[in-house]
Amino acid sequence: MEKANKKIILVALALSLVTAILIYMYISGPKTEVTKVEYATVYVAAKTMPARYKITDADLKQVKIAKELLNPSAISDVSEITGKLTMERIIAGEQIVRERLADEEGVLLSYSLPEDTRAISINVNEQIDVNSLMRPGDFVDVIASFEKEEEDNGQTVKVYPKITRTILQNVEVLALGQDMTLSVDKLSEMPVTVTLAIKDKNVEEFVYASQFATIRLVLRPVGDELEAATEGIGRGDVSGTKGVYSKPSSGSSTPQ
Repeated sequence: MEKANKKIILVALALSLVTAILIYMYISGPKTEVTKVEYATVYVAAKTMPARYKITDADLKQVKIAKELLNPSAISDVSEITGKLTMERIIAGEQIVRERLADEEGVLLSYSLPEDTRAISINVNEQIDVNSLMRPGDFVDVIASFEKEEEDNGQTVKVYPKITRTILQNVEVLALGQDMTLSVDKLSEMPVTVTLAIKDKNVEEFVYASQFATIRLVLRPVGDELEAATEGIGRGDVSGTKGVYSKPSSGSSTPQ
């Protein structure tokens, strides 16, 4: 019995020694350093903003993120963001970076073109410019008036009558002269040109009409996107046939 007790004591002493050694090794071993995360304050989009959108304070949200996740071009000063235009679509939660913003006067026209359109300019007068009441961002219809035209192929003569027709509808006005936005001091100025966003499939049609017809731009009301079917009209459609009569052509012979 005494011998068994001695064995138990020896085992307990051995376990105590091992425990003491393990505790010592843990205490004296290398310390694990806690990495301190550094944060930076940055502005992100509070909502998704389309291209050519003018940013306000309500469109932004200030957040703290780990510096390692910070975009080098991210803007931390809100005054450098508000009032600027987006060069392209910015997704909600995305950091606001300098390369995606521009001042109104600094926006390139190529960034402002709606999808599937081309920018085309035409010379204007007071009638075409709707008496200087048109503004960039407005939408217009393009009406062309063609003169009578004859094509002689040697055997027959094909006659194209005078006709006025709406050739394009709901076309965006991109710029007046060189201005994509108009300041108050330029509102009364008559621009030399109007630049329109023409659908790429209609570019040739518009160029032909601007070359061989008289063009008028008709201002559309805000929000009206409906396009009406039209075949154009001639003189008879406007004035009717009252008083119209026929007489021999100057080139014809009169019977004796």
